[in-house]
Formats: sequence, C-alpha cells, structure tokens
Amino acid sequence: MVNKDILSRVFTFRVVRISAYGLVLVVSSFAGLYLGIYLDHVTNMTPNFTLVGLILGIVVGFKGFIEETLRERKEGKSS
Repeated sequence: MVNKDILSRVFTFRVVRISAYGLVLVVSSFAGLYLGIYLDHVTNMTPNFTLVGLILGIVVGFKGFIEETLRERKEGKSS
C-alpha cells in the first residue's frame, strides 16, 4: 500500500513539473511578442521585431520544454 502511494506521488510530481513548462512556453512567447512590439514602436519598423520577438520567445519556450521532457525520459529509463 505504501509503495503505491509513493509511485503516485512521484508520477504526480513529474506531471506537474512537465506541465509547468507549458506555462513557461506561454510566458516566454508573450514576453518575446511584447518585447518585439516595444522595439517596433521605438524603431518604427512595425512587423519586423514583432515577428522576430515572437519566434525567439517560442523557440526559447520549446527549448526548455524539450530539455525537461528529455530529462524526464532519461530519468524514467534509469528508474
């Protein structure tokens, strides 16, 4: 009975940790977007920095998400 409870907690912790990276993806995407909008406003180059900022935000968010997923896979195989 105790072993089942420990496995449930470990699984829940892993799911929460990976799900948190979904939030990081959204936040980094919006941060890149708003930074790009700000730079476009300052430089009067309307679509350029917005697109670059959005793409960079998405790339940074996915990079963290993929690294965490690969880390979880590696830990899952060794356990």
